Amino acid sequence: MKFKRMHVVAATGAVAVMGTLAAVATGSPSFNFGAEAPLVTANLDETVQLNSDRIKFQTKGPTDVRVQKFVVQPGGRSGWHHHPGIVIVAVQSGQLTFTHSDCSSKTYGPGLPNGAVFVEGGDDPGEASSTTGATLYVTYVAPSADPPDFRDEDDAVVCP
Repeated sequence: MKFKRMHVVAATGAVAVMGTLAAVATGSPSFNFGAEAPLVTANLDETVQLNSDRIKFQTKGPTDVRVQKFVVQPGGRSGWHHHPGIVIVAVQSGQLTFTHSDCSSKTYGPGLPNGAVFVEGGDDPGEASSTTGATLYVTYVAPSADPPDFRDEDDAVVCP
């Protein structure tokens, strides 16, 4: 009996260590918020100034661009963070709630009143979460860095 208990304790410890290592390796303290390998990461080395069909896009120097898929499990959350540059989040399925540091929030998803797309940017921390689960496609446009920096961790905000 003692031998089996030691194996269970060792296995449980190994799972906890692997989870911690995975969080450290991805740079994210997220929970049930699975980032798949980036679909593409590329450098945009030229400045861009486009104004077309009432949409303006401008960079003032080289940028890094990444497109990535996330599968959020029910109860998943991203952890408090912010992004350098601009991030466009498209919710393919399910629902995702984004909460700002002032504790205001909106829920996004196909067919919802707020729509299925939102934009993040700036130094204000936020956290994404889903009670139902969701699949997201995220496009990052960030100032060029070596290595590329698409996400910065922030201290947790306590909302009532």
